This record gives sequence, structure tokens and C-alpha cells, in this order.
Amino acid sequence: MEKRDYYEVLGVPRDVTSDVLKKSYRKLAMKYHPDQNPDDAKAAENFKELTEAYQVLSDANKRARYDRFGHDAPDIGFGGGVDISSMADFFDSIFGSVFGGGVSRQRRRRGRPGRDLQYDLEITLEDAVNGADVKITVPRPVRCKTCNGSGAAAGTAPERCSQCDGAGNVRLQQGIFAVATTCPVCKGAGEVIREQCSDCSGKGLEIAEEEFEVSIPPGVDDGAVKVMQGLGEHGRGGAPDGDLHIMIRVLKHEQFVRRHQDLHSVVQVSYPQAVLGADVKVPTIDGTAQIHLRPGTDNGQVYRLRGKGVPSLRGRSRGDQMVHIEVIIPKKLTPRQEELINELGSEFGNKIETRSTSLLDKLKHFFD
Repeated sequence: MEKRDYYEVLGVPRDVTSDVLKKSYRKLAMKYHPDQNPDDAKAAENFKELTEAYQVLSDANKRARYDRFGHDAPDIGFGGGVDISSMADFFDSIFGSVFGGGVSRQRRRRGRPGRDLQYDLEITLEDAVNGADVKITVPRPVRCKTCNGSGAAAGTAPERCSQCDGAGNVRLQQGIFAVATTCPVCKGAGEVIREQCSDCSGKGLEIAEEEFEVSIPPGVDDGAVKVMQGLGEHGRGGAPDGDLHIMIRVLKHEQFVRRHQDLHSVVQVSYPQAVLGADVKVPTIDGTAQIHLRPGTDNGQVYRLRGKGVPSLRGRSRGDQMVHIEVIIPKKLTPRQEELINELGSEFGNKIETRSTSLLDKLKHFFD
């Protein structure tokens, strides 16, 4: 079959620039790449033709000789008899591995990397603020002790696949073109198991409860992820183990609500304390502290306890605790208390002021 003109193959004019040439080749090669068209001999033929054309025209010296002598020019192209895998390798050397697998890469890949695992770790707010070392038990797929991860029964071993000779793929030859496809016998593994391990059913893995210690840094927030490398599923055939992703879940606290590095809490005081002022003990994440209520403290007023919040992960600063004051109005009064309140009302002229929002309304967005 007579070869087509290389410029025609790539759909470009003879005075095409290198940038336009590359774009045209990329577009067409992506369309006909073997990974996109498995077991398609026509696509493989087109891909080989495209890559051969680009290999010549992208080289200034080869292009000059081709423009002068055509296909009869010496030392251009891949030449006859080169299989499609070499073409795929050439494509990847220019554009990188864009298909995440590939004909040429399948032959090199051995074993199966372990998968990543996720573990949801619930911790208290105290542990999130102060840091802690927590022991966890994780059900982890590990190499089967009976077969040492091979998947083969005791006294046997996986055998090299006779169909693909251990390559993991087979070549289908059509004329001068060779298309590589996944071996139908070993499914790309390059080896077959004649007699499966009875303990792992040939999978090479078994579930084991393993204990790990997780170091929680001070200041960690809900939703943070700590990655413990190599503690995921075991890899097979010499491939690396997966990672263990620890998802931090901070439990809700009865007294505190966290917002970034600050902690918020509500302290209830009596009406006389709010009016006259008082020293009030306040619970903090570290123990107790004392605040001085100024006379005339209003319902909903906020007092700041500096340095009583959450430390930053870098340890350079620590947030504050915001103490929200809630003035408690008694629902039941003794006769003497009613008498005193009436006297107080007379002193104030019995003027009543209403409030449209309560403290809990103001704070409800913290507790939702």
C-alpha cells in the first residue's frame, strides 16, 4: 500500500509551524491512541501513520529531506516492522502519560499497589485543644500469612502465564501492525495461580485488626485529615502499601462552642449581680477562671478571657474565650421578694422596657 503524504496525514499545509503541527498531531493521536481504541486494528494503523508522520515533520533535518525526496528520503520515520507500543511510547515521551494506563506501561507494571484506607476518629474538644496520643484499632487488609501474599496454595507458587509469557498483554499481528491488548488468561497480571490458597481464596490478602497510635496536635479542627503513610492495604507483588487517612471528628461539647481559635460559652448570673456587679467564676477548657462583672452588665454582654481559647496548629498564638452573659429573671418570688421588687419599681417609676431578642436567640447560630 502506497504511503500517504505526511502533511496530508496530519491535515496541515506544507508551511505549517511547529506549534500548529504539534497541536494537530496531539488532537488526532488522542483520537486514535491504542488506550482509547482497544482491539481496534484500524485505529492502531491510523495512530502509527500519524506518529510516523509527526516523527519526521517535527524534526527539522528529517523534514527538509522529506520535502526534497519524499518517502524515498533516507533515515526518516520509524521504519517498517515497528509495533504500536513504540509509537505509544513516542507519544507519551512528548505529551506525558495522559491515559493513566497504556499499552507500553502495562508491560512494565508489576504487582498491585495497596489501596488507601480511611478511619473516622472521634475526639473530645479537650483533646483537640490540648493535643493527645490516641490508640486506634483498624481492620487492615494485610498479606496472607499462609501464602505470603502470593495467593497460591502451600507448596505451590504462581506460574508465569504461558499465553503472554509474563508480559501481561498479548500482541495481535495484522500485517505489519501489532496491537497490544490485555492478556485474557492472566488479566494483565503476567502470572496465573493453578491452586488457590484456601485461607485467602487466592486474593493474597486477609483482614487483620492492627493497633496504631495517632498523635493529635494541639489546635486540630473538625474535619482535619492526618495521613499515616504505608499503613493502608498491603500491596501485592512488591508494589507499595497504601496509606491510612485519619479523619478527625471533634465531638460537640456541653459548655463550649468553637469558632476558629476562639471558644464561646454562656454564663448565667442573677439580676442583682448584673445590676450591682460581682466576681463570677467561669468554667474554661483548662479549669476555672474569674471575671469581674461591671455594675450594669446587660443581658447578652460579652466578656473576653484572653488566651483561653484554642492554640494554632503552629503553636504561635492562642485564641480567646468569649463569655456571653445571660441574666436570669426568677419565675417564682416569695412575698418578701415581690415587696422588694415593687419598691424597686416605684423607685424606677414603674417604667418597663421590652426586648425583642433574647440572649439565646443571639447565640443560636453558635449551637445549631
